[in-house]
Amino acid sequence: MKTAIIYYSYSGKTKKYCENMAAELSADILEVQTVKRKCFLSNLFTECPKALQQQPTDILPIDLDLSGYEKIILAAPMWAGFPAPPFNNMVAMLPKGKQVEIYIVSASGETDPIKKEKVIVLTEETGSKVIKYTDICGADIK
Repeated sequence: MKTAIIYYSYSGKTKKYCENMAAELSADILEVQTVKRKCFLSNLFTECPKALQQQPTDILPIDLDLSGYEKIILAAPMWAGFPAPPFNNMVAMLPKGKQVEIYIVSASGETDPIKKEKVIVLTEETGSKVIKYTDICGADIK
């Protein structure tokens, strides 16, 4: 199954996890980057509210045609209980009819069930199907 991994990483934990997964799956991998890397406090005041509202942020242009992939894996850190805003940009790129796996990296390794459902609903509104949602504790990534 042709697989693409698209991820955003702030601290490097999500990146490391996705690089390991890409090697295991022989998947293509793409890192989403924000236009401007903000410090922790700037993220707290500008990006965490976007995460709470499931809004996208400004990212660098991406040149990847996802139509040829059967499965797309999205990964991001958790901010304010939701995936970081670049995750929402990734969701907006999804073509209809794709199988999607979601991986969320956080300090606790656990998404609130109500917030998890909101993330799944947002993703499936694109016409794709979430087949897996995995929480990952950042401390477990080696």
